[in-house]
Amino acid sequence: MTATCRLDLCEIDGALLEVERAWPRIDARLQQLRIGRKDPFTAVLRGNMLSAYAYLDELLASEIAPFSPACFDHMLVLNDRVHYGTDAALMAEFASAIESNVEKFNDHIEPIAAWYWKHADQGDHPCKLAAETYVSIVGQPQLFIEGNHRTGSLIASWINLYAGFPPFVLSVDNAVDYFAPSAAIKQFADRSTWRGRQQLPKYRKSFRAFWEDHVDAKYVRHGLE
Repeated sequence: MTATCRLDLCEIDGALLEVERAWPRIDARLQQLRIGRKDPFTAVLRGNMLSAYAYLDELLASEIAPFSPACFDHMLVLNDRVHYGTDAALMAEFASAIESNVEKFNDHIEPIAAWYWKHADQGDHPCKLAAETYVSIVGQPQLFIEGNHRTGSLIASWINLYAGFPPFVLSVDNAVDYFAPSAAIKQFADRSTWRGRQQLPKYRKSFRAFWEDHVDAKYVRHGLE
């Protein structure tokens, strides 16, 4: 396996800060395209995302493989981080919601993990594994109660980074192109219906093309000891 990559958190924070500053313009463009409103990209949301990337970097430092037996609790922590950051008091306040989220995750993670290991064992490219895992997380039934897009991109980046490929990070340049297919996947890719199962290959193929075009090596730390 290629050496696991590590994250440049300063570079990631810079990209997210630009998104925060440009959010009114990005949001207006999403409305113009009828993609729908997203949660405002505030300083709090940026801080939560950075804390999630920092946690992902710790997983990479510990060489914890995505979809290994040890990884599932960490996936839940990533989802908690995108909502609450490291605010213990806030997490205590929303303890019942966190517990419900664990139940939903446990109900839906098994088929995603089975798909991942089947295709990983076949030698599929990590970018394919990452992109199609993202589609499976965001498509119905979603893996988490909330935060599937944000956590899905983190888990997909984990797959890339563990295999030595760069991550995806939301930026001013890719935001509209990211939210457009993600909204379509959420609306139409439903594994529980015949129509959804028929459409999944289309979304997997198109999102893989997006993923390969928008992962970026500038978010990878170089010169590690």
